[in-house]
Amino acid sequence: MDSNRLMHQLYQTTRAISQGINYCLADYGLYSSEWSILMSLKELGPTSQISLANYLNVEPAAISKSVIKLEEKQLIERKPGNDRREKNVFLTDRALAQYNQWEEAIQKHRQAVLADLPEEKQNQLFAMLQSMYSNSQKYQS
Repeated sequence: MDSNRLMHQLYQTTRAISQGINYCLADYGLYSSEWSILMSLKELGPTSQISLANYLNVEPAAISKSVIKLEEKQLIERKPGNDRREKNVFLTDRALAQYNQWEEAIQKHRQAVLADLPEEKQNQLFAMLQSMYSNSQKYQS
């Protein structure tokens, strides 16, 4: 297999998934980048923007931009942490009240995307992606 073709297909697939999530969340005024932050905060609980950026493997500037938009939508708020320079990000009550609706839309999308992949193939794909991710980490430092 040609590695360029493989990597192009991987990139195209992730872009298509992201666009599909944008479509599923459009009625709620959310984007996939915002969803990843909301989902992470739901899983992790309140956390700093730096920790969130590291967890999502996204540049801090990109997180900051999305956090500002989510704050304007009153879905998150920032409060000072232990260190005055650091702010922790929290889901608001408004976000928590709507979260299940968003998650339901996302689950329908995921089921559609994975419809033709039996669990065994999903497990194999997961293992391959973990390996690729681990290998790619060598080039980030």
